[in-house]
Amino acid sequence: MYCYEMLMNKGFTFIDANAYLEEGENSLKQLNERYESDLQVDGPRRRAYLKLEWNRTTNAIKVSQNQCYFQSAASNKDDGGKLRQFAVMDPAVLELPILKNLIDKNIKIIIDYGPLLIHHDLVFGLHFIQYIVDKDKASYSSPVGLHIDDEPLVFVHLLDLSTHALGGDNLIARLDNQEITNVIRLESPMETILLNNNCYHAVTPLGSKEGLARRNILLFTVEPGSTQVSHNMEAI
Repeated sequence: MYCYEMLMNKGFTFIDANAYLEEGENSLKQLNERYESDLQVDGPRRRAYLKLEWNRTTNAIKVSQNQCYFQSAASNKDDGGKLRQFAVMDPAVLELPILKNLIDKNIKIIIDYGPLLIHHDLVFGLHFIQYIVDKDKASYSSPVGLHIDDEPLVFVHLLDLSTHALGGDNLIARLDNQEITNVIRLESPMETILLNNNCYHAVTPLGSKEGLARRNILLFTVEPGSTQVSHNMEAI
């Protein structure tokens, strides 16, 4: 399904779309349609968020009561250090077969991921993000440049990409000198990049050759339960 050795040595690995489309392919359209109703404007993009809590022993998943999001200033010089509250995606979206299959496949990877084996409670952050842009404009992420995430494991799932979109490419760079080594373009729905903290990464701004272009992604972040919960509870 993916290359564990490449993930540990290079900080990233590619996962083919077929790994997630074995079931629920028909509901991918439904998931993309939810973007138009549930996402809210967040600067130069639109987004919603849903935080889940997972227990390794029971394999139980529940929606977290605390839906705030925190990043450190070290990982996000633009918005880090702030307690952020995004629009909360309706938990009913978890009933879509495509999301059920996605979560199931990701958990199978997470269960065997060495650096997280000591943690019995993990937080899954589902970041539904849409870059939407007209010709001669730009939509981009925060931070816009090379960075390392707070979360030790991040799945970048492509859900939809306009054929006339420009940019939206993932950059991978070395830890020691930030030399860019790879440029990866996710083009087909459910193509995925899996990242850890062994590389710098970024995504280039989205533009359009003509008319309106969009890029829908789902960032599936994984981190120890204490990270998000304790930060948010203390800040509140």
